[in-house]
Amino acid sequence: MEPSDPFNITSLFDLLRERRIISISGASSTGKTTLALQLVASVLSSEDNIDECCVWIQASEQFPKKRLHTFFKSSPGKFDYLVKKIFLYPVTSPFLSYEDQSAFLTTIGSIILPFNTKYLVIDNISHHLRLASSCCSNFKQKTALLDRFFSAQLFPLIMRCLREKIVLILIHEVSFNPKLGKNQPFFNKLYSRINSVNVSLSKPFNSKTKRMKVVSKNNKITSELKYQILERGISLV
Repeated sequence: MEPSDPFNITSLFDLLRERRIISISGASSTGKTTLALQLVASVLSSEDNIDECCVWIQASEQFPKKRLHTFFKSSPGKFDYLVKKIFLYPVTSPFLSYEDQSAFLTTIGSIILPFNTKYLVIDNISHHLRLASSCCSNFKQKTALLDRFFSAQLFPLIMRCLREKIVLILIHEVSFNPKLGKNQPFFNKLYSRINSVNVSLSKPFNSKTKRMKVVSKNNKITSELKYQILERGISLV
C-alpha cells in the first residue's frame, strides 16, 4: 500500500476477524470514533455483507452522522444505504447518566436486536462509569460498583455477542498512569482480562502524525502504524 492511499480498514478487520471483541482506546481527538465508524462503514458497504447491520450505542457520544456523510459525500447513495443499516440506541441522543446507561446495558443481553445484527459499537463505554465511580465515598463502594458493571452489564453482553457471532467494538476513555508513564483505558485491569484485540491510538506532542498500535491479549504487537485523520477518514502516513 502506498503511503498516500486511504487506510485499508477492511484489511484491519480481516486481521481481527478471528476475535469477536475489539477495544479502541485513546485520548481525545486521536480518532477513536472515526476508526470505529470507518471500520463499520467499510464492512457494511461490502457486497459480501449486504444483509448485515450494526447497532451503535450512543453511551456518551452522539453518533457522528456528519462524519459519515463526509466519508461518502461523493457517493450519496452509499451514505443513504449505510444510515439505514446502522441502528442507534438511544435513538435521539446519548445517555445522560450512568443510571440510564446501566438500565439499558442490563437488558441488552436479552432484548431483540435488529435482524442480522453483526456489529455492535459502544461509544464510549467508560465515560459515565468513570464519573459514577469518582462519586463513590470509599474503596468498597467503588469496587461494588465496578463488580456490578462487569457481572450485570458487560459480561452478559459479551456472552451474547460471542453466542450470536456479533463483533463487539468498545470505545474507551483513557487516563494517564504515572507509574507506567502512559495512558490506559479506565478500568484497565478488567478489560485486560478480556480476550480482545486492543487498538491503542496516541498523538505525540506537537505532531500531526498519530500512532496506532494493535495488540493481542498476550501483548504481542500485531501492527504499529502511523496515521493521520483526513476528511475522508483515517489514512496511513
